[in-house]
Amino acid sequence: MNSNKNTRKKKPLMPRNDNKPLINQKDKTKAYTLDTLNKIAANEILENTCNPISNNDLDNEVTSDTNTNVKQDGFNQIPELKEESQISEQSKMSSLSNRYQLNSKNYVQELHKALIKECNHNLLDYTSLNATLDFESLTNVTSRTLKAIQDQKIFSVLGYFPTISLEMNNRGWVEKRDPYRPPTNYSHYLKSAPYMVNWIESPPLLSSINENEAIIERLKSAQSWSILKDKRSDFIFVTRKRLINWSNLSELTSVSQMTRHVFCTKTGLAQCLELYKNSVTNLMFPRCHYIRSEADSDAFIEDYITTALVSTLKIIVKGIENNKKMFSSNGNIPYNFIDFVKRCVSKFLNKHITGNTTKNLWAYNCQKEVWNEFMIHYTKLIIDNNARFDHEYIYELELDVYAKCKYLLENVKKYCPQHYIDGITNTWIIKPSSNCSGHGIMLSRDLHTIKRKITEAGFLRNNYILQKYIERPLLVYTCKIDLRQWFLVTNMSPVVVWMYKEGYVRFCANSFSMQNMHESIHLSNVRLQMKYRKFRNPQVPDECMWDYRELKDYLRKIGQEYVWDELIFPGMGESIYAVLKAATDTSFYRDKTFQLFGADFLITENFIPYLIEINSIPGLNPSTSIIANLVPMLLSDIVKVTVDYGKNSNADTGLFMKVVPEKWKSAATVKLNSVAVAVNRGNSYKSTAGKVDRGYNVLKSTVATNVETAPFMTGYHHQWMDSVNKKLAKLRLRIDSQNTTDDCGSMYSKHHST
Repeated sequence: MNSNKNTRKKKPLMPRNDNKPLINQKDKTKAYTLDTLNKIAANEILENTCNPISNNDLDNEVTSDTNTNVKQDGFNQIPELKEESQISEQSKMSSLSNRYQLNSKNYVQELHKALIKECNHNLLDYTSLNATLDFESLTNVTSRTLKAIQDQKIFSVLGYFPTISLEMNNRGWVEKRDPYRPPTNYSHYLKSAPYMVNWIESPPLLSSINENEAIIERLKSAQSWSILKDKRSDFIFVTRKRLINWSNLSELTSVSQMTRHVFCTKTGLAQCLELYKNSVTNLMFPRCHYIRSEADSDAFIEDYITTALVSTLKIIVKGIENNKKMFSSNGNIPYNFIDFVKRCVSKFLNKHITGNTTKNLWAYNCQKEVWNEFMIHYTKLIIDNNARFDHEYIYELELDVYAKCKYLLENVKKYCPQHYIDGITNTWIIKPSSNCSGHGIMLSRDLHTIKRKITEAGFLRNNYILQKYIERPLLVYTCKIDLRQWFLVTNMSPVVVWMYKEGYVRFCANSFSMQNMHESIHLSNVRLQMKYRKFRNPQVPDECMWDYRELKDYLRKIGQEYVWDELIFPGMGESIYAVLKAATDTSFYRDKTFQLFGADFLITENFIPYLIEINSIPGLNPSTSIIANLVPMLLSDIVKVTVDYGKNSNADTGLFMKVVPEKWKSAATVKLNSVAVAVNRGNSYKSTAGKVDRGYNVLKSTVATNVETAPFMTGYHHQWMDSVNKKLAKLRLRIDSQNTTDDCGSMYSKHHST
């Protein structure tokens, strides 16, 4: 009878593997009886279940946004140190290797095939196929669902995360899934080009399920929904908090979103870490200026000028140390420019030594001509390899200039803790506070260009962050890289954070240069670098991306196999932990809440990780084969931490390692000497001898839990000046200090001619 009505061409239902026939819709008596039993049993169980939800609160956990299809937007327990057994660690990494199946050549096709298969299965009209569950299957599904209600094992997934559903189902949980609200727009993706698979929220499952099995699963899901639609979920996985109806959410429901945190916006992170600016701490974060007022603008200008002055000292000292000819009788920079810089730096030192709180140190607004002239000469030093100071070369003169500049430089380091990353070009990165994916970011070393960018019609625009650009990054095959580090927060009071031992490394497509500000050289965002993959440095991987294993292999090849475990990974964990501690007063934490975040780190050439920003919705979409391989494993391990570990502290947590700084500190301090030796083994890497001391001191700073940590060592590795020149420099510094009552303009004018 039904077959006569269904004249559409449909692929016939394949025989089931277990040879159990599907119940035909004709058998209504048995189905009706079972449906009645379902309602009776459900009511009995709910009497023993906490916080039942009334029928009037249908789907009250979800906002109205989900009334339509969800659209897709385009430590080591840080290593306590290596507290886990080697066998357990090897098994985890072996499992990791086995999970890697996709590569850059096949991943789009493989994922697209899997997605299309899933789309076809979910678009089948199983009612037109007269498909129903047999009595035994229906009984089993009902019994399993009712038991899940009693055991508080009902979960919901808001969005497209099939791995989460699979992992929860494997643990005996039952999904509350409305069959009329699919997690993604199947019709859309069925018609889209294969590359559109890059934009789904997470990779599809590479499942071997056939059409018949898919229909059975849909029937089971529909049967569960008929029982669960008025019940609360005990676990909700979601990455977009707007999908949650917080006001109707049960206190007993575990949710994968924190209600409020400030550290995931550029302005919020900058404000949160304001107290860390210009401080030596275990948090490595390039200093930022959030321009909201004239006072903020003045603070930036003071920082900008100070950085330029210190950079000038570096250029002079480094040039003399490298036997570069810095003086010539026909030089293009006035010799007295050196005196001006020395006097200004002396003034800066006096302010900090005496604790003077005078603001507007450089009187920029009333001395603009002086500072404009300074910038002209400073720029020549940066960009012109033939720049010389206008003075006949005399050995004694060179020695005197070197001694004094070297001494000033060594003293000013104490009050400029980030001098190492500053380099010599005084480049700043200008970030729109609201944009993401690298949009609107600009690099500049010119003060007037920066000021024009942050002002409009004479008024300051409060939607930009000015951050000091790290000029000395670690280069791989001459290209800049940065790291996306996933971490999971399961508590904010006290802070409990888990670092993931895998992540990905993003390459800039072209060789690093501070003379060329092109985005393909300096901005490593995945979406941005996609444009330059065809024109990349031939040594850069074709997706401009590695996983952590490949980076560690590279470090091993250059003789730095120890820096990952002893410097980079622990350093990232310490910075993340410090941010969370700093944000506890400004974050609102709800019990039974967890959230995955993505932190971006840049590694300096001496292997120190600097935190750049934190993302609250780290892109899990499979835009590369690296991400497509890692994300299913990441999502699986999230369930291990949030579900398994919550019930059993000895449970496997996959590649998630809890950050426990106190325990790590006591264990790591024993290893300090061995770490210094370990880093020293990499003498084949350029300038490694000087990096041993820096690595040793930075490790001590990252181990410490207070802010009184060892300062960075300087980036220059030549021997200290002899005692005679040092005494001479001290004497002349004292003489210069007596003249600091004069403003900078008069100092420059006094010595402008020889």
